[in-house]
Amino acid sequence: MKKISHLKTALTYANALYEGAREVHGLEIAYQNALALRNLSPQDFAEIAKLNNPLIKIADKEKLLTLAAQKLDLSTPVLNMFKLMAENHKLDILLPAVEQFIILYQNKHELAEVQVTTVQALSAEQEKLLREKLAKIFNKQIVLHYFIDPQIIGGLVLQYADNLIDNSVKHKLDSLEKLMKGNK
Repeated sequence: MKKISHLKTALTYANALYEGAREVHGLEIAYQNALALRNLSPQDFAEIAKLNNPLIKIADKEKLLTLAAQKLDLSTPVLNMFKLMAENHKLDILLPAVEQFIILYQNKHELAEVQVTTVQALSAEQEKLLREKLAKIFNKQIVLHYFIDPQIIGGLVLQYADNLIDNSVKHKLDSLEKLMKGNK
């Protein structure tokens, strides 16, 4: 029950950020900020969550959050969400709120985030073809995130939301090995 409550609360903050950023015409910047925040380490989020301590004065929390926002080059709507979460002792769900904002933004703007894992970087032509094919499949604008993994030997692995398409040579060899051993 607690997990659902955290998710609902995170979604509430995500909606507030979306509306606040929309009002000041800063949605794209807030989205870019959210993508950058998502890449922070779990330790960074743990440090931010320490500001939930009720013994820390609100003014001190705001100063620390403002310094962090300046260091991370965050927009005013994102900083305001941080401050609001600090006032309500909800900084422990900052990452879920950021994730919910990203999902909300992508859904409203017809974006699909796809992770692409390859052995080496794709050429500009390969990337263009991949983006076009995925745009046709998902009927959305595609945001690609690349990962290089020599262990896949060749081919590529695509991940979109909970969907995984593993067209790597390693996967095919593993499948063939299982078939030959009679484990399939």
